[in-house]
Order: sequence, then structure tokens, then C-alpha cells
Amino acid sequence: MLKLNAQDEVNPHVKDISEVKHALCNIDWNFTSKTRVYEGMSPFDCRKHHWFPATFRPEIPFTLIEILTKPGATVYDPFGGIGTTYFQALLLNRKPYMTEICRVAVEFAKSLLVLFNPQLQLKEVQNRIESIIANFDPRINYEEKIDSSMSILIDQLRPWYHKDTFNQLVYLFLQEHNCNDKSTKAAMRILISAILNKASSQDRGWGCIADNVLPKQHQIKYKNALDLFHRRLKRLIKDISSHLQNTTKDYCKIYNCLLQEETIFHADVLRDEVIRDDSIDLVVTSPSYPGMTDYVKSQRLSYYWLGVPLSSENRDLIGEIGARHKRHRKDLLTQYLQDMTKFSEILSRKVKVGGYVCFVLAEFGRDKPERKAVIEKFVQNLQKFFEKEMEFTRVIPPIRRSHNIKWATLDQEKIIIFRK
Repeated sequence: MLKLNAQDEVNPHVKDISEVKHALCNIDWNFTSKTRVYEGMSPFDCRKHHWFPATFRPEIPFTLIEILTKPGATVYDPFGGIGTTYFQALLLNRKPYMTEICRVAVEFAKSLLVLFNPQLQLKEVQNRIESIIANFDPRINYEEKIDSSMSILIDQLRPWYHKDTFNQLVYLFLQEHNCNDKSTKAAMRILISAILNKASSQDRGWGCIADNVLPKQHQIKYKNALDLFHRRLKRLIKDISSHLQNTTKDYCKIYNCLLQEETIFHADVLRDEVIRDDSIDLVVTSPSYPGMTDYVKSQRLSYYWLGVPLSSENRDLIGEIGARHKRHRKDLLTQYLQDMTKFSEILSRKVKVGGYVCFVLAEFGRDKPERKAVIEKFVQNLQKFFEKEMEFTRVIPPIRRSHNIKWATLDQEKIIIFRK
């Protein structure tokens, strides 16, 4: 394994660990205090615009990308989620790539990328969508206007909503389907998917949606979907606009490069297909923790809107590593370790010599010895391909743990930096 020093030019897009060790050690990885003051660009929080379970906060990839790499570096998140690492890299003038098994998350990231076009007039997009909202007529039954060209699973969606809420949603479905303006359509896709859970009458948490627990009759209540949609629209446009104001001239060059090739992939990380070998300078990722989260099933309502059933044949469900719905299988931990070991081998081919790999991993306590052992074995396997450089421990915020009872016994994570 090659050990580099500050003078080596094996990988000019990354900084040597000896140069940045002091900076890394002085980061508050809990980000609970104002230890960092961002001058110019600041982290972009995708979680404000689409709920997705067990995501890491954007300050983690933002900080690692900024400290470990130089502008122009290639950054990859194999478990890309809703694009947290991807958009930090883009805004920091690095070239981002991501793969993700959840189709809904991929659709969100692709649509968000459309809106990050520096030439786009975001206020005009907002005005067009506000006109669409204003044209809603509550006297019309919009479900009658749905035709065979729309693949929406209407019958699966309807029971989750009050009839008036659902009529508003169907109106939005129709408007998005018939929209010919690329940027307006992208914004509407983000916003519709973002409000489907919130507008539903199932108010007992994402686990009930993941487990297909329909709201009971006494739970059904009206929620103004158009109001939710409009409030999220204003927040989305304001957030993207403020970040684009702080981009540099190199941002346009990076963005235009992304238009020339696909960089957001709906793909299984265990199938070595989409990322070229020896092409990545930095990996920042947080793989799923065994048996704890259903990333795919948590997006059930958006899958129905996209016309994709969550049946046992769904490839996203089959390919999701360590998913919560597999938690009762006796071979869960064995299969998880096998999958992650195969993933490590594939990942090792993607990273350039001298490049970094940063993992955010569960720090299981003594009350979870089997899961703790699996994570430790995974880290040991990683060291067959990469050299461990640094490790930090961070506390998981209580608000994140409250989303899932399984998180209640997991209050810490570790950030481990490896180098090839």
C-alpha cells in the first residue's frame, strides 16, 4: 500500500493527511456549537426539502470534502440517499457522483440538480408554479381527468388521504404530468414527493408507512396539500437561490460538465457497472446499518405516485442492504457482512491511489454485541484495501433517534478516514 507525503504528486486533487490533521482534529463533529464560521458557501441541507430516514447532516460531507480535497476533485457517494454528499461536492466545485438503490431518492436528486443551474431564473419558476396553485378549482373532481398515459397507482394512494386532500394532490399530479417546462416540472416533482407523507392521514411515523399500515377511519383528516406544497416551494427556491449567490466562476464549469454525462445513478452498489475504475478522489458515505432502516419502504407513497408497486419483486427492495424489513431473518447479519465485503472490494477499484474513503458508521454498544462485531469486521475488511488514517466519534442527535425506536439504543457514530 502506497504511503504518501506532502510532496507526492500521485494524486494532485487531494491534500496529504499530515497537512490537514490539525484541522480535522479541531472540528466539532457533533456540530452542536458554532466552531466553524462559513465564509461564502455553506452546507446545503437536502433534508429541508425531502424527508428521508437516517440521513447524515450535510456538515459532515461538506467539511470532509473541503478539508481533504482540492477544487476539481471527483467525489463519490455509493449510498447517495437524497444527494447530501453530491450537492456539497457540487457547491464546493468538485465533480460529484452518486449511486442509490431507492428510485424516489434518485428522482429527487436529479430534479434538484436541474434547479441548481446557475443560468436558471428561479423566481420565474416560482411564479409559474404559484399560478398553477391559484388555478385549482375545488368543485372539480380531478381524479376523473386521469388517463392511461399516467402510471400513478391511484387505488393504492387514495386510502392514505382525506378525499379533499387527495383531490388537491391529484390536481398537482396532473399539472406535473402535463408540464413541458423542464425546470418547473423538476420543482413540482420535488415538491409533490416531499409532501406525500406529510399530507397523509397516517400520523404515527414513517414506520407505519413503511409497513403499509393504512390510517384508520378515525385518523382520516383534511390537510391542505396546496398550502403544504406552496410553503415548501418558497423554502426551496429561497434556499437554492441563496446558495447559488455564493458560487464562484468555477461552479459554472463544473455544472456544465455534469450536463455532458450521467452522474446520478439508480443502481445497486453490488453490481460493478456505473463508476469507472480509478476515477474517484474521495468517497464520503454512510451505508445502511443492519436491520435498522427501510429507505425504500419509507418512500412508499412516492413509489405509488411514480407508478412503482412495492411488491416482493421490486428490485429496489431486493437490493437494499441490511434493510429493516429483513430484520427477522436469521442470516441478516451474515448477509449484511457478505454484501459489505463485496462492496468494499468493488469500491477499492474505483478509488485512485492516494484517494480517501470516509465512512460514517454505527457505534453499537455492548447491548448489541452481534451488530457491533459485524461493523468491526467490516472495518477490518476495509483495511485489506485501504489504510486507516483517522477516526472520530460523534453523538447522534436525540431528534434523529426519535424517528425510529431502533435508534434509541444507538447514540453514537464514528467517522473513519481511510486512504488508498
